[in-house]
Amino acid sequence: MARTKKKSPRVRRRAGWIAALAAAALIVGCLGWMHLCARTVHVRYADVWLRDLPAAFDGATVLFASDIDACGVNTPAQAARTLHRLQALAPDLVLLGGDYASPSLFERLNGGADESDARSRFFAALAGFQAPLGIYAISGDNDGDPASLATAMSAAGVRLIDGTAVTVERGGAELVLVGVGAQPADVGALAAGIDTGDCAIALLHTPDRLVDVRIAEARGGGAWADLVLAGHTHGGQIDVFGRTALTLTEMERRYLAGWYEDGAQPVLVTTGVGCEAANFRLNTSGEVWLLTLRRSTEVVGTP
Repeated sequence: MARTKKKSPRVRRRAGWIAALAAAALIVGCLGWMHLCARTVHVRYADVWLRDLPAAFDGATVLFASDIDACGVNTPAQAARTLHRLQALAPDLVLLGGDYASPSLFERLNGGADESDARSRFFAALAGFQAPLGIYAISGDNDGDPASLATAMSAAGVRLIDGTAVTVERGGAELVLVGVGAQPADVGALAAGIDTGDCAIALLHTPDRLVDVRIAEARGGGAWADLVLAGHTHGGQIDVFGRTALTLTEMERRYLAGWYEDGAQPVLVTTGVGCEAANFRLNTSGEVWLLTLRRSTEVVGTP
């Protein structure tokens, strides 16, 4: 009878070490890839055709960025440098969708941290960014006290528009910006101050507020927002077979990322610039959008 030769303890230990090293290399490689995905920010372009857009705004460009989430290696200075590189796009108008700094995973596990200093440093580093029609922003759920946020923003010439409707002028015409950030906002009251024929862009921190936008009516009745921009979801940040690392509401899962046309106005939900808690992404990517506004006599539509 043939005997099976047993492997010596030394051979078994060597095989175990090889398997452990291979597993470690795989994990390190995967984490490296996820970190690289988090550090890469894509510029996406779209022409947006709006029926109520005044002729003076035809061709105007809007840089939309949300969820900067400066934390960890994505320091406030690094985050500001990322946006400063976008100055080469020469946007006419800049819209920021909230969450400018957030606690790292370590800070979350140890009871959180005050991110006001990181936000202040981010906006101080952002100073000097030029946009002829201005830079407007709303708050996110990580942005804390709105008064201190507005003060930090002023260092960069950024205007906080939470819960307000403001007008931007160009060539004697007006474009309305409505800010619906993390702070409570009466969207119905804001909509009632806008005429049906006005061109209005609703800037939301989260698509959760889409319901409020759609049930509100303009002064003359009917839909009031010509375009809706939102963030907060990060596209799930880490997406494995449709399951995301971030805890999202039903509405946020439905409007996870990209363009949607199932309402009276086009809706864009961005995956954001930074990451929550840790600088890792999988099957998602960071992004900003450069939107070119186009005047249309047809029904409002998305790109």
